[in-house]
Amino acid sequence: MKIAQIKYNDPQNSITGFTLSLWYQHCPHRCFGCYNQSTWSKEGGEYYSLDDVKEIITNSKHKNVSFLGGEPFSELNREEVIELIKWIKFGTSKTLYVWSGYVKEEIETWIDVKLIDYLIDGKFEKDNLNLKLIMRSSNNQRIFKNGKLTVDKELII
Repeated sequence: MKIAQIKYNDPQNSITGFTLSLWYQHCPHRCFGCYNQSTWSKEGGEYYSLDDVKEIITNSKHKNVSFLGGEPFSELNREEVIELIKWIKFGTSKTLYVWSGYVKEEIETWIDVKLIDYLIDGKFEKDNLNLKLIMRSSNNQRIFKNGKLTVDKELII
């Protein structure tokens, strides 16, 4: 799989503490106003084997793992990301966060979204920018906790 960046000690991309963040290379959405345009291309990033990524996750001192991008579910990485999600759910005690420009209804054609602790779905829409939201930045984006739609108020509790 192709990864643009790994942050081993990310304080921002979870609500339950520091996280290991994997920023996937390639994004078919190319959202206007995206802050991470360097991840759009299939070029760039580095190849990692599934076993290498599993080892990085296993050796992380954090209880959280975050998949961001780019787009974790792009055709460039989808199969391996799905395998990693299942492995994290059934083979570790880590909490998983996944940000995707695809919506839940599309993602669940590939995987049972109940396996993802926190799924943040939907493309970034600059016209709907809202910096007061938790874990997302435009009003159209949604958060699902183990497949169930949730709201900011429930996340704070």
